[in-house]
Amino acid sequence: MSLLSGYKVIDFTSFVSGPTCTRLLADLGAEVIRIEKPDKKKGSGPYYGGERTVDLGLMRGKKSVTLNAKDPEDYSILMKLIATADIIVENFRPGVTKRMGVSYDDVIKVKPDIIYTSISGFGQVSPYQNRGAFDIIAEAMSGFMSITGERTGKPVRAGASIADIFSGLEAAYGTVCMLLHREKTGKGNHLDLAMLDTMFAVLNNPVTAYLNGGGVAQRIGNEHPQDVPWDDFPTADGIFVIASARTNTFVKICQVLGCEQYSTDARFCNDDVRLQNKEACHEIIRSYTRKWKTKDIIDAFNEAGIPCATINSIDEACNDESLQARGMIATVTHKTAGKYKLPGSPLKFVHEPVKLAKGSPILGEHNREIFSRLGLSKEEIDALLSKQAKVRTFFKEFEME
Repeated sequence: MSLLSGYKVIDFTSFVSGPTCTRLLADLGAEVIRIEKPDKKKGSGPYYGGERTVDLGLMRGKKSVTLNAKDPEDYSILMKLIATADIIVENFRPGVTKRMGVSYDDVIKVKPDIIYTSISGFGQVSPYQNRGAFDIIAEAMSGFMSITGERTGKPVRAGASIADIFSGLEAAYGTVCMLLHREKTGKGNHLDLAMLDTMFAVLNNPVTAYLNGGGVAQRIGNEHPQDVPWDDFPTADGIFVIASARTNTFVKICQVLGCEQYSTDARFCNDDVRLQNKEACHEIIRSYTRKWKTKDIIDAFNEAGIPCATINSIDEACNDESLQARGMIATVTHKTAGKYKLPGSPLKFVHEPVKLAKGSPILGEHNREIFSRLGLSKEEIDALLSKQAKVRTFFKEFEME
């Protein structure tokens, strides 16, 4: 029994933000049923076992049903399915679900207590609601890119699609909150989540500072706006990072490096003066860390209780001892691609732990299972799937998020 066992999710999502939300719900045991194009194309690679790796990760644990919402018969089946659901998640542009006949107002006619989550670039009500948006757009407009990158370099996006991912996380959180509220009151709800709003909220500290008389935050690379030393530092054979938030940690750093005289230096003896003399402090530390091999200085710092780390590549992270010990690499099974590995769930519950075993579905894999549950006979299902095989267009005029 998983935490969300027994709850049914209808998934109208694509790209990253929406599928991230429904992936989290699936990880927790909800039955997530994806509504997909009968003629859906797989898109660009990379591939594993003939399947896109992005789909193998984001669509894990879900079911796939193919329906054409423009076809009256298919639409009738879709609405029957929606009437049995607890949650709908969609990330079309505002207005698309209304044209499809599956907007919140349409759905509550057949399922009054539905939990309905909408994810879009700018929200259902916004001066920008008709604009297209992807991760980099939200990162740029929110201010996030302006503070990301080296001090003298250009603004850059994050290495992962964090606007999509954070939006999916917020959407999943909001969805579960609405579900909890329905358990208490019997009432459904509609969440309108915008990627731009999400990324603006991510900037809580610099935005709050600015709104209350502070300056405009600038790019500072791997440095910290308040804490020193906090940056990447060279070693004799590589690079590592130090995160020192208090003077007592700085004292330990000086002791390990053999430069105790700087711990009482008037330029560095407390948090405030170190911040004022950040560049000098960092340069002194670099002059000492360059003499150490990376493994040796990491071992010495860890033994002294100084927060530090190597900068792992993806392959190095996959072999990290802690990630391995905590089961953060899971193995699941796909119908045609077979077994494959992906990141596990970071949610480690003492009771009802998250157990990943099911991979992503192939297109329409669960048609017969889901349609038969709705009362369709074998002959009706055969006829429906035969008709779908001839479909050449589906949602062609509908642009995703």
